[in-house]
Amino acid sequence: MSWVHLLLLLAVVFWGWSFVAMKICLESIGVMELMGLRMLIGIPVLAAIILAKRVKFHYSRGDWTVVLIAGVILTAHFGIQIGGLTYTTATNTGWIISIAPASIAVLSFFILRERLRRIQVAGIFVATAGIMLLVSKGEFGNLDWLSSTGDWLALASTFTWAAYTILTRNISRRHSPLGVTFVILVIATVVAWSYLAFTTDFNHLLHLPAKAWLALIFLGVFCQALAFWFWQEGLARLGAARSGFFIYLIPLATTALAVPYLGEHLGLVALMGGLLVLGGVYLTERAG
Repeated sequence: MSWVHLLLLLAVVFWGWSFVAMKICLESIGVMELMGLRMLIGIPVLAAIILAKRVKFHYSRGDWTVVLIAGVILTAHFGIQIGGLTYTTATNTGWIISIAPASIAVLSFFILRERLRRIQVAGIFVATAGIMLLVSKGEFGNLDWLSSTGDWLALASTFTWAAYTILTRNISRRHSPLGVTFVILVIATVVAWSYLAFTTDFNHLLHLPAKAWLALIFLGVFCQALAFWFWQEGLARLGAARSGFFIYLIPLATTALAVPYLGEHLGLVALMGGLLVLGGVYLTERAG
């Protein structure tokens, strides 16, 4: 395995483990506090990487409009995703968010009028069937699964991510993706802390347990700063097609940690649902 492959592997493992880290944090703090602290810890590390790489920032007025809107969308995305984790397992979240490429294809069809090929449509249906199996645990006759708030929020977060991806696609082609992400994260951090300034008991944050702080540091430094840097380095050297394979490892990384550490259970039906999701996403991405 080359160092480029190792960077990509580390990136997806960090992202997969992030759901476990967020579950740990949610035992002590709220959704917005988790989001704000994670961003605040990660921003300086990402800034140091950008300074070392000498990334330039020369944006037009139109570019600034895009990044401002993207910052708000990204804040909503993290809020929805973290909020979903308060109601469902890290394992379920890891499998469900892997449908994100299919969500991007669907949103691109409706917003950008991009054509969907037959194999893409088939992939979306397969992935959707996997989501239904994952959420219902195979008990379709028991309609209680329809009220699975956390799972539906995790699914909704794939569409906020799709909206963010589509919005920033062109600007990320004209400028450094690392620099664009940094600016957007700064905006999202300002939005989050503007809310926290009026709603948070900061004394409570100073007395968080050690495991919560360790999880926050992991989220900020490894999942937000280093993982994105590693991913961009791998993407630049291997290309999107070869790098995309590693995305399929995210739910596996989540499950590998969540089952032994959090004591979560992955039944056969849930595993089948997860594999259907990955199979559907593979068909969608292969055609795209």
